[in-house]
Amino acid sequence: MNANNKNTYVEQINKVQDYIENHLDESLTVKRLSQRANFSEYHFQRIYGSMTGESLYGFIKRIRLEKAAHILLFDKDRPIIDIAMSVGFSNQTSFAKAFKSKYGVCSSSYRKTNGTVSETDFVNKYLDNQDMTIDPLKIEIRREKAIKLIYTRYTGPYKRDSELFSNLFQKLYQWADQRRLISSTSRWFVIYHDFGNETDEDQLRLSVCMSVDRNLAVSGDIGILNLHEGQYAVGSFMVEPSEYDKAWYYMYGKWLPTSGHKPDDRFSLEHYPKVEEQGDKRLVEIYIPIV
Repeated sequence: MNANNKNTYVEQINKVQDYIENHLDESLTVKRLSQRANFSEYHFQRIYGSMTGESLYGFIKRIRLEKAAHILLFDKDRPIIDIAMSVGFSNQTSFAKAFKSKYGVCSSSYRKTNGTVSETDFVNKYLDNQDMTIDPLKIEIRREKAIKLIYTRYTGPYKRDSELFSNLFQKLYQWADQRRLISSTSRWFVIYHDFGNETDEDQLRLSVCMSVDRNLAVSGDIGILNLHEGQYAVGSFMVEPSEYDKAWYYMYGKWLPTSGHKPDDRFSLEHYPKVEEQGDKRLVEIYIPIV
């Protein structure tokens, strides 16, 4: 596969994944998605599988179930049939069968056995029994208007890999700088596309993003997407490179369960305001979407 073909394939795969994530509750046929990618149905399925190691239908089903599992844990009052329909299952029977096949238990048992996690259990199970002590500078409820973003995407393990994040930011910065897109109003984000502990590490996806004020011609592994308007709980933290986990744990493990707010099913993200760094520490804002 030559470099030009590979860049074209990456561009189309990213575009289709973005479309899937924004239309999970709809019928996502191969015909519909291949048209988005400007390929034949047969050709696109082969390209998708060879480039990602996962079939197109396998990806759609996995994302639907992982999102459903996430909602089950963080919105325990929401009816299961409502969750199933919101992620694209046509009825509760098909959802129940698919969910039990993936997780080994029915959705109600999954919610009951995994829905209440003590701080100690959370740290031991998910965060390698670290010292997770950190305090936010502030927490506020903020409504963000829709933002147009350019991005570069990564798939695979990323936990505590500061070099990986640095390389991704540098790559996007250089692309934007060459096109004179960076200004005093530019904002930088990381969007996490998957659902934490519900997603295998080698299938995790993130996008390093920069805000832009207009539509742009993009290609290859630089894409463009819209961050939809919505309400967020925003926690501000001064962190060292190894402390991002602590900030996320505070927001999800400590603040959210006692906040009285329910998380929305949009993606969580990090925002990097323009402020002076303090030694090895820098300001990061953790955005949790809420209804």
